[in-house]
Amino acid sequence: MSFKFKSVHALRQDLGQYDAICQLTEISVRDFLENSKSTASLSEYITARSLVYNINTNHVNADILSNRLALQYIVSVQQYAEYFLYEFRKEYEILFNYNIELGDSNDSLLDKIIDKLPGSKEELIENCGEINFKLISYYRSIRNKYCHYYKISDRSIEELFDNLKPFIPQINDSFSLNDAPNEYNKINFNDFMLFTRALKYFAHGICSYINPSEEVFIQHLNAIKFKHKIKNNKARYQEAIRTYLRSNYGITNFDVDKIYNALVA
Repeated sequence: MSFKFKSVHALRQDLGQYDAICQLTEISVRDFLENSKSTASLSEYITARSLVYNINTNHVNADILSNRLALQYIVSVQQYAEYFLYEFRKEYEILFNYNIELGDSNDSLLDKIIDKLPGSKEELIENCGEINFKLISYYRSIRNKYCHYYKISDRSIEELFDNLKPFIPQINDSFSLNDAPNEYNKINFNDFMLFTRALKYFAHGICSYINPSEEVFIQHLNAIKFKHKIKNNKARYQEAIRTYLRSNYGITNFDVDKIYNALVA
């Protein structure tokens, strides 16, 4: 079964579009820095190009430029992550007829949601990839540090990175990315790529872990009174069920006869 919520599909689309924008930006920046080598200094090159485009700007250090851009990319990915979790929660509550109460703790939205899903948190994380979870949690903290710089201590971020260090060889091997993850002041483009991949993999993993049965969908379709007006037309009703399951949940292998018989019983 290829079950997935619409929120997972939307996340992949949104991140795909954003990845393309960031990759184009990164190409432009690297090209800019490479071309700057033809002049005496980066500051001289910046001055010359700012005159061409009539943009008044201060000079920047190349390393700081790359680091700050990567941090801004991570901020945006975290926003996509938060929106995905918001939509995932709504879809889960509707399908399973279960309210996920988040409470008022300081835990992340991700932690709050997976704490409420069936089974143990440890089992879910193992199913979705412990490395993915660790990376998502780390880059969320990087985002918080960047957006609330003076409220989050440098030491707390350093400790999180120290906890991640033993997993770096496995991360590099699993994601085929070198030079990531990094400490806060060394965050680069590969950190952004690592974050997006871990987030997409984890989102798919949650859907795989939930794995709703046919009985869950029977209860759901009954609860929403799915197309009651055409229940007596078997062929039409079964096709409506197939279309609904495929378009909303990516499901193509359920026993539609079984579902139909349960709904019209």
